[in-house]
Formats: sequence, structure tokens, C-alpha cells
Amino acid sequence: MTRSERLRPIIADVADRRLDAMERLYQLSSPKLYGLCLRILRRPELAKSALKTAYLKIWKGARTLPADLDPLYWMVCIVRESALETARTNEDAGESWEPFEVEEPAEDPLAEGTHSDQLKRLLACLGTLSEERRRMVLLAFYDGWSREALSVYFDAPMHTVNTWLKRSVAEIDEQLSK
Repeated sequence: MTRSERLRPIIADVADRRLDAMERLYQLSSPKLYGLCLRILRRPELAKSALKTAYLKIWKGARTLPADLDPLYWMVCIVRESALETARTNEDAGESWEPFEVEEPAEDPLAEGTHSDQLKRLLACLGTLSEERRRMVLLAFYDGWSREALSVYFDAPMHTVNTWLKRSVAEIDEQLSK
């Protein structure tokens, strides 16, 4: 049973205003959703506030969840919007958009003076992508950004980010297989 299949009956119970279902939903989803808020806001007190607001919206909106919509996707959208709204309305949230501090940077294969033939081919393929898609691919696969973070950074829905990444990887794969 997928996570979405497990969440659908719980959300149906939340729609019937069952507090035990809301508690169960919170226990199942809050660690990941808090992580999303924290990833966007970078400050625990703001992330907690945004998450609280999001769960209130989930409680109120559970009755309107369309049957064909993935409940997890729906919840992530609510949480993301809540975190972005918190960032917009908090004057002191400015530094939350700064990149993370890294104590020990990883070795950078691109910084080396010589590149292998495989790396040269890969870089040539990346060069054929549009600048936005190239940046997205590098942030995702080179810097390890999550789809949620990319969605926020590029101000695009997560399904659009996934589509762009899949298409970009397919184009690179096609060029490398020639």
C-alpha cells in the first residue's frame, strides 16, 4: 500500500472532524512536512509556525480534497504555500533565504585541472540545455537539492520540476548514448 493510499482514509476521517485521525495524520506526515518548512525558512521557530498554519488549513480543507488528487501532494502544496507566506510576511526572515553554511566542502571534480573524457562529454551535453534547465540539473544532481527546494527556488510546481529534470536527463542520456 502506497503512502497516498494510507493517507486517503485518514484524510476522509479528518474531513469528518475526527481529532484522532488528525493526530494520526500529524504523526505520519509532520516529520517530512516540517523538514520542508525548515528547508524553506531555515529557522525552526518560523518553520514550526508555518507548519501549524498549514495543519489548520489541512484540517479546514480536508472536506474539499478532490478524489483524484494525491493527498500527500495536496498536503505538500499547502505546507509549501504556508512556508512561503511566512517568509513573505516575516521581516526578519531575510536571512532564511541564505544558503546553508558548509563546514567541510566536498571535493569538486570540476575544479581539477584535467577532466576525464567522460566528464568532458557530460559537460558538453549539459551545455546543450537551456541555462535554467542546466542550473536545475546541476543543483539537483551535483549539489543535492531536493525537488521541494528546486520548486521553491525556481518558483515552479513540483510536478513541473520533476518533468524538467526527467526531460533533461533523457536528453543528456540520448546524447551520451550516441
